[in-house]
Amino acid sequence: MKFKFLAAIALAATLFSCDDTTSGIGEFISDNEKINAFADDYAISTRTVVMDSIYSRSEEAYLGRYTDPDFGLITADFITQINCPERFRLPETTQDIEETTLNIIYHSFYGDSLAPMHLRVDTLSKVINDDGRDLSIYYTSFNAKDYYDESQPALAEKVYEAVDFTIPDSIRNTRTYLNVEVNLGSNFSKYLMDKYKENDHKNFDDSYAFINNVLKGLHVHVTQGEGSVLYIDDIQMNMKVKYLIKRKSTGKVDSTAYTTIAMATTKEVFMSTHLENSDKLKELAAQTEHTYIKTPAGLCTEITFPLQQMFDDHKGDTLNSVSLEILKYKDSGENSNLSPYKAGTPNELLLLRKKDLKDFFEKNRMFDNVTSFLGVYNQQTNSYSFSKLNRLISKIFTEMKSGKEMAKDWDKILLIPVRTERDPKQNVISIAHDLQVNSARLIGGENGKEIKIDIVYTQPIPY
Repeated sequence: MKFKFLAAIALAATLFSCDDTTSGIGEFISDNEKINAFADDYAISTRTVVMDSIYSRSEEAYLGRYTDPDFGLITADFITQINCPERFRLPETTQDIEETTLNIIYHSFYGDSLAPMHLRVDTLSKVINDDGRDLSIYYTSFNAKDYYDESQPALAEKVYEAVDFTIPDSIRNTRTYLNVEVNLGSNFSKYLMDKYKENDHKNFDDSYAFINNVLKGLHVHVTQGEGSVLYIDDIQMNMKVKYLIKRKSTGKVDSTAYTTIAMATTKEVFMSTHLENSDKLKELAAQTEHTYIKTPAGLCTEITFPLQQMFDDHKGDTLNSVSLEILKYKDSGENSNLSPYKAGTPNELLLLRKKDLKDFFEKNRMFDNVTSFLGVYNQQTNSYSFSKLNRLISKIFTEMKSGKEMAKDWDKILLIPVRTERDPKQNVISIAHDLQVNSARLIGGENGKEIKIDIVYTQPIPY
């Protein structure tokens, strides 16, 4: 006990210097001779929660099917609109749009590079109003069939593989990207040309005109095959345009030329990925010897702190440090050795209150180290660590002390796998749900190995 007490004093002294903005329940007294520092710990409970749908408003899309021996089947498809630049115009002497292709561009994928997949492209029959009012369209559970007529013929279909080995090595190895190119057919090219000629080209004046008058959007999904999921970075609709070249000196036609003009998906137009997981996730969530985190849109871990007990014990103390370490099993599942393709380990976990989940992602918030915290996977310790949780606990204690009715799930904390975007100085500038294929099995569970949070607190001695 003497060693633990001395260690607590040393740790508290360090924390005072690096986290002196911490607000506690008791008053901090700067005279160190008047402060007693102590260490304590509490067991927490954890369980796995199924996340049927997550907010997925991003510039990336996902496409494919894959069956994991532990987590079952996952399918990914997407809806996208095509951005038309303002005052878009084809060359003045354009004769025809000879070919139109949809190019699905990606740098990475998960699964079998040789698995044959059959995709289908449909045109939307309804305009999706991307004005930010209906946020349900950005969730991965949205029903794409609400926006196109499944009984109508497909715009295009194609069999593809994640890596196209029909392309010569001399070409494929020099590219910095992978690409699935889908020919949208001669009839669609003629349709675009006819729409361009209408109304003095005003159908192509901007994205609003193009989406409402020419192409409402596209739904791309896999209809047969499984084995890979593409992580799509860019989607382009490329038009091969035939036009005439005139001599400047005479104004007469000199020759015929061809050019490729691209229209891309951008953040100015709607794009959203639809995801489905098998019911096997519910079976995994029912296991109590450990917990899981699994992406995309699969499983997260819920934590319950013994807040009432902690409040009763420390309502008059200053919480200087509350820290938590979550250990990971080596394997992500009991059958992970059966798969030739290993899912990645989620690199970053967001810890936040369950009641804040919806607003955090819908309002594009940033973790603040008060009610939300970012933990990065440490390969050396095989764990995720969270510090400065005293700020969160102190905030909850203040709510408890107020006597007001507590919000639903006020005592529940979630560990959610996320992906961050960082600036050149490695500062986090955005956070979104992780939609790549990653998973981990964590120590804990209602009947698993006990997890504890560690507390350092002080009790000022009255004069």
